[in-house]
Order: sequence, then structure tokens, then C-alpha cells
Amino acid sequence: MKKILLLGLAVVLAGSMLFANGTSEDQTTVPTFNGKNIRVVIGSTSTSGDSYLIAETVSRYLGKALGANLKVDAVGAAKALDAMQTSKPDGSTIMMFHDMTYLGISFGAYDKMYSLENMTVGPRIAQNPGSCWAAGINAPYNSLAEIPAYLQKNPEAIVRMACEAGGVSQVGFAVYWKWVKDTYGEDIAKRIVVVIGGSTGDKLQLIWDGNCDVMFADYTSLLQYTQTDDQKIALKYMGLLDNIDGVSATSYADQGITMNGKEFRFSKDFLIYLPKDFSPALLAELDAAVKKINTDPAMIADLAKMSYRPGKYLNAADSKTYIYGKRDGLQSLIDNTPSLDDLVL
Repeated sequence: MKKILLLGLAVVLAGSMLFANGTSEDQTTVPTFNGKNIRVVIGSTSTSGDSYLIAETVSRYLGKALGANLKVDAVGAAKALDAMQTSKPDGSTIMMFHDMTYLGISFGAYDKMYSLENMTVGPRIAQNPGSCWAAGINAPYNSLAEIPAYLQKNPEAIVRMACEAGGVSQVGFAVYWKWVKDTYGEDIAKRIVVVIGGSTGDKLQLIWDGNCDVMFADYTSLLQYTQTDDQKIALKYMGLLDNIDGVSATSYADQGITMNGKEFRFSKDFLIYLPKDFSPALLAELDAAVKKINTDPAMIADLAKMSYRPGKYLNAADSKTYIYGKRDGLQSLIDNTPSLDDLVL
């Protein structure tokens, strides 16, 4: 009798342990960002440009919403894109970056292995309408639209524009160069040439050293130089890719710079990107957290101080549809403008 009772008890205990173990295992295998240290790579090495400022601002709020510790790592585009191919899809490494994520591949600056199809598109986190061109304060023109007229009056002159290959600045240059060619002819357009520059700091040095005439950067990162009385470093805005609320600096649209005869506006869209085969549970958690912080008045105010805006919330699925469409819509421009190699001074 005792043997039967002991055997029954053993079966009950074994079943209880199996049930308990199964429950515990199910709980531990549900992935979460909560409690994690998360590396946020960005496609810039600068800590003064929009890539870092937006990623750092959003990370502070997103970390609280996820219950995680987010640390921004300014590694540059090549390393950031590579991280999306080599990192585990466990949420320990994510990328926050703008349109250069796909433009670098569209322009041929980076291998197709880094295309959007080989990573997971996450939610949109912010937008920057303030990509812009600037010139030294004493430049003989006050806007991009004035440059062709200046070149007509000065037949020996050229204008050197510093931009980065394979990114938003190349889009801005391509649209502008094609508009000049279509409006003023190739003789004028061919005297607008490219100087390849990297970070904002690199391009600032180019302009201060007299090695370029106009440079591409972010409105906020150049603001202090448009407000200084030091004539050696003072700049003026020449044209924004889109208008910024409350800012008087003019845009391509204001100046009549068009693409194929139509108004052109371009704001940088900052999204979270993740390694391929990313956990759906983690992606859903990320969607919910980004949705929450996009309505946080404190984060909205912090972004607005730098002329940025929250991402008009798009979840991961909608972000993917949106950014694929934006990429495909720019392809005809890329296909029908000269390579920077043909326009470099």
C-alpha cells in the first residue's frame, strides 16, 4: 500500500515539476527589451549633427518607455549598416538613421547586401525638414536660385558645392543641378561642381579654408554660425530642402527650384532599423513604445527646440510601406542625373 501511495505521489510531483518547468520556460522565452542594455548605432560619426541629436533625444524617452538602457554609438554609415547584417536579432543592437540608409545603396555607394530587404524596418521616430545649403557670409549670392545668374555675369567663375556621396546631400545636389541645367543650360550647370565632404565638421573646414563655396548640412548644426559676428566663420543659409515652421530661411519650393517641373520638398525621415528576422514580439513592443513617446509633450518640445519634429507615428508595417515607396520614387532622379564622379572638381 505504501509503495502504491509513494508511486502516486512521485507521479504527481513529477507532473507538477514538468508543468512548472514548462510554464517557466514559456515565460523566459518571451523576448522583451525590458532590462536590456541596447546599443543604438547611427550612420554618422558626428555628435553635433541631426543623426546624433535625434537619436540621443529619442533614446532618452524610448529607454524609459521600454524599461531599457539605450546608448547611442556614432559609428558612421558603413559600420551602422554592417551592424544590421552582423548583429543578432535579439534587440541588443538597433539602428536609428535617416534616408541615407537606402540612398547609399540607390546611389551605388554601398553594396546591395545592405539594402532594406536585408534588414527589418521599424517604426518612424522623427523627421527633420532642415537639410540645407549654406555659404560664407560674404559670398556674392544669397540663395541657390541666385547662383546661375551670378555665373552668367561671371563667365570664368565656378561654384564648388560640398556634399557627401550617396546620401541626402546628393539628392539635394542632383535636384538642384538638374534644375539649373534644365533652366539655364548645360554651360551654366557644368560650372557648378562637387567637392566631396564627410561630416559637418569636415565641410565647415572646407568652406573656412576656401576649398568650397557652398556646403550641405543640417539647419540646427549651422545655426550658431549664422548668428556670429565673426566674419571668418560666419555663414548664411542658401536654401532648405523643406520649410521649417517659424523659420524664415527659404526652401527649394520658395525659390522655385523644382524637380521635373514640380515642386520639390524633402524632409529626412528617421526610422528604427533592425537586423533581419527580428522577433515579432520585440517589434510589437517597440511599436507600442514609439507610439507612446510620439505623444509625449516633453519629447515633442525637445525636438522642436532643434527644429525637428516627432515622426507622425508610423508603426513598423506602415513605415516599411512608406520608406520603400519613398526610395522607389527617387530612383528616376538617381537614374537621370550624372554621377558625382563626373561632377567632382
